Amino acid sequence: MRRDAQRGEGKLGFLIALIVVGLAIFLGIKVIPVRVTAYHFKDVLRQEARMGAVRNEDSTIRDRIMVQAADLEIPLDEKNLTIRRTPSNMIIRAKYEQPIDLKFTTYVYKFNVEERAPLW
Repeated sequence: MRRDAQRGEGKLGFLIALIVVGLAIFLGIKVIPVRVTAYHFKDVLRQEARMGAVRNEDSTIRDRIMVQAADLEIPLDEKNLTIRRTPSNMIIRAKYEQPIDLKFTTYVYKFNVEERAPLW
């Protein structure tokens, strides 16, 4: 068996694997922080909905949410934030889109969530 015929065969597979791993790391660095921030903001909305019974003014809740959005660098417009009370529930809806530059394309992360909490 000649060893010369096998020389260098694994280099192409290693190079492809290295490119795939590098691409996965790049995408993770770009996408994961946006997803974590969105999860944190959803938690803020949930907390504000739960505390809606204590806070009587919707404008106070709206201001607190907008401050949190600004702190998290979330591109939320006030027109895309809806706060509504029913006799039994507090409903908060938020919607925004955040572009993520991936160098070869731009991915638009769409955040659309509704949080409900009972009013005591």
